[in-house]
Amino acid sequence: MKNVLVLCNYRFLVPSTSSPPEELAIDPGENAPPFEGEEDRGNQSVNPIIPSKRPADTSNNPIGPRKTRGIQVDYRYLNDPFPDEEEARIVVVREEAFAVVPDDECHSLREAKASLEWPEWESAIHAKLDQLHKMGTWRLVDKPAGIIPIANKFVFTKKRDKEGQLLKYKARLITKGCAQRPGFDYVETHSPVVHLETIQAILAIAPMRKLHIQQLDVKGAYLNGILKEHIYMKQPEGYSNGSGRVCLLIKTLYGLKQAGREWNKELDTKLRKKGYMHLQSDPCVYIWRVAEDFVIITVWVDDMLTFAMTIELKYKAKADVESKWEITDLGVPSKIIGIKLTISPDIIFISLSKYIELILLKEDLGRSNAVSTPLDLNVTLIPNPNGNASNRSNSFARLLRELQYIANATRPDIAYAVNRLASYMANPSMQHTIVLKRILRYLSGTRTHGITYKALPNSKEFFSGYADAAYGNVDKSRSTTGYVFLAGDGVITWCLRKQISTALSSTEAEYVALSEASHEVYWLRNLYSKLRLLHGEVPTLI
Repeated sequence: MKNVLVLCNYRFLVPSTSSPPEELAIDPGENAPPFEGEEDRGNQSVNPIIPSKRPADTSNNPIGPRKTRGIQVDYRYLNDPFPDEEEARIVVVREEAFAVVPDDECHSLREAKASLEWPEWESAIHAKLDQLHKMGTWRLVDKPAGIIPIANKFVFTKKRDKEGQLLKYKARLITKGCAQRPGFDYVETHSPVVHLETIQAILAIAPMRKLHIQQLDVKGAYLNGILKEHIYMKQPEGYSNGSGRVCLLIKTLYGLKQAGREWNKELDTKLRKKGYMHLQSDPCVYIWRVAEDFVIITVWVDDMLTFAMTIELKYKAKADVESKWEITDLGVPSKIIGIKLTISPDIIFISLSKYIELILLKEDLGRSNAVSTPLDLNVTLIPNPNGNASNRSNSFARLLRELQYIANATRPDIAYAVNRLASYMANPSMQHTIVLKRILRYLSGTRTHGITYKALPNSKEFFSGYADAAYGNVDKSRSTTGYVFLAGDGVITWCLRKQISTALSSTEAEYVALSEASHEVYWLRNLYSKLRLLHGEVPTLI
C-alpha cells in the first residue's frame, strides 16, 4: 500500500499537457460528502434556503469546539486525483503524529489541576513563587484609582534531556504584555543578541588558537531587569491573598514588552563593571584581555558561550558571571541556538542533522530517493500563471521558512534554491511545490553534512572570500549577489540575495556584488582586529 501512496503523491505533480477541461455544473445533492472545513452531517436534512446551525462537536476535545474557519490550504495535496478515503485517513495520522505528546505540558492552571501530575506542577509553582519573592520582583500595594492591572498566567513545561528522559517540572509566571500601552507602559523594546555569523567566526579560530569553550545558562534571565515604568499586575493567578491589592512590578517578568531590553541593559552594565568591553562589530560579544591572552563571552538572551585562551581565564569568566547571577554550567557545549556542535581539540563540526530529519519525517520524505543537486538545471522557474492571490500563510511558506533557517545556519549549498523559491512564497504554483520537494530530497541524501573548522597552521591570511553575481532575472530583471567567506577551512559567513537596483550589464552586476562583499569584509576585519588576530597591513583576498 505504501508504494501505491507514493505513486499517488507524485502523479498529480506532473504537469498535464492535455487540453483544458470543460467547465461542468455539478449539483452536490443531499448525499454529497462535506466540503473542506465542514463536518459530516450524515443523513441530517438541511433546508436549502435557511441552513441549520451545526452544533459544535466537543466529544473528543475537552478544551473547546474545534475551529473550522480559516483552515490553511495544504499545497502538498492540491489537484490530487486520488482522494480516496483510505489515503485521507493515512494523511491525518501522519500530521497528528508530530503534535505535542499528550499530557506532556499544560497550557493553563486549570489543565494542570485537572492532570494526574498536579502535585509535581504545584511544587513547581511554589518554587517559582519563592524565587520571585526572593528576587523582590514586586511589592503589594493598594490599587490606584483609574489603573487597570495587567493579567498573568502560569505556563507549564517539562524539561527533558537528549534521550527524552524527564529532568524536572517547570512552571513560569508570565504577564499578558499585549495589554501594555505603548508610550505609557513601555517605550523601547529592541534587545540585541549575538549574530550567528559572529559565533561561527569565533568557532573557526577556536581550533587554531586552542580556545577552551564552555556554555553557561542564566536562570530566570528576564527576572533580573529593573523596570523604569510603573506597571501594575494582578496577583498571581490562583494564588491571590484576597486583599484586593495589586502587584507593583519592580523587576521585569516574562511577557513584558521591555523585558528583553532591560535584561540586556542589566547584563551590559554588570559585565562592564567587571572590566569586559563589548565589541563595536557585535554588541553582544564581550572581551577581557590580559597581555596577549583573552576571554570572550557571547550572549544569546540567557545562553552564554565563553572562549578562553587558558584554563584560568575560563574559570575567571565563569566566576565573573556567577558572582552576579545564578547560572547553570553546561560544560562543553553540544548545542547552541538549535545547532549541534561536535567539539574536539583540533576540529569543530556544526550541523542541523536532527532538525533536517524531523522535517523529512514530517513531510513523509525520510526514505525518498536522493538527488545530487538542490535545483534542476533544466527547469526555469516562472510565476504562478493561475492568478495573483496573495497568501503567505500556507504550507509552502511554512516549509520554505524552515529551509531558510537551515540555509542561514549551516547549509549554504541550498541558499540559492531557497532564495529563488522565496520570490513565489505568496502565490506558489505546482511547479514551485515540485522544486521545494526536490530540495528536501537533496537534504535527505546530505542530512549529515555540515561545516567543519580545522586547526590550520598559523597564517596572516587566515580568512578569505569569494564573490559573484548572476546577471538578470527572468521575473524582474534584477541580478543576484552571492558571496562566501572561509576561515579554518570552513565557511563562516555567506549571503545570497537580489540586488536592490537593476544592473545594466553583467559588469555592473559584478561590481555591485563586490561592493556588498566588501561590506562583509570590513565587518570581519573589524571583528578579528579587536581580537588581535589580524594585522592591519595584511589585505583580505576576495
